[in-house]
Amino acid sequence: MSTVVRLRGVPVGEGRTKVAAPLVAEDAAGLVAEAGRVAAAGVDLAEWRADHALAAGTAPAGLPSALRRRLGDVPLLLTVRSAEESGAVRLDDAGYAAAVTALLEPDGGDAVDLELARSAVLPDLLAQAHGAGLRVVLSAHDLTGTPPVPEIVDRLSTMAAAGADIAKVAVTAHGPRDVLALLEATAAARETLDLPVVTMAMGPVGLVSRLCGEVFGSAVTFGAVDRPSAPGQIDVRRLRDVVDLVHEHAGGGAR
Repeated sequence: MSTVVRLRGVPVGEGRTKVAAPLVAEDAAGLVAEAGRVAAAGVDLAEWRADHALAAGTAPAGLPSALRRRLGDVPLLLTVRSAEESGAVRLDDAGYAAAVTALLEPDGGDAVDLELARSAVLPDLLAQAHGAGLRVVLSAHDLTGTPPVPEIVDRLSTMAAAGADIAKVAVTAHGPRDVLALLEATAAARETLDLPVVTMAMGPVGLVSRLCGEVFGSAVTFGAVDRPSAPGQIDVRRLRDVVDLVHEHAGGGAR
């Protein structure tokens, strides 16, 4: 049984797969308005994709706390996603570290996403985030394909060993066997690692991984309210309906 991570009272890794939606507006006013719509949509988590604002030249100062107030009790995940992993900005390690550090302000986010590939700055960012009281989601996104099952499991294990509170892997599925590999790796990691895992297969054929993750052990799935932040995200209301249905009829099998 893996550790349950509580984000503002939301138990990630326990019960129904939690539904998250991104905030992708590029300016402060748009982000605050979008946060209101995301909260009203009944999501479990909101992810601020700060890379979209950074790409537009919007300064992040004060925005985490402003979003925190607008979201109410909905937990906030802070993310700077690199272009190499499907994000909106290209940053060297120093620029990435500076961008993430700027988000770690008091009374802001509940968790921060850190890219596993940023090994040169990762230990320091992990320490900063944990020192600020935030949980850390370590993540890796494969934009070209789906690695073999052992490689996916090894990647999740590496995240756990590095100090992640939650481990996340996204792959790109080109066919049904890619999705099967991702789901098999998810089940294996869920059985062996003592932390919540989050996995998804991006792209149209990977949609099933976003819908039935609870059965295989994925703790969070991502949909969209205004516009998606990754290929394959669907409307959160429709996503929530399916996730609830899966939980009702198949929930508990992966737990």
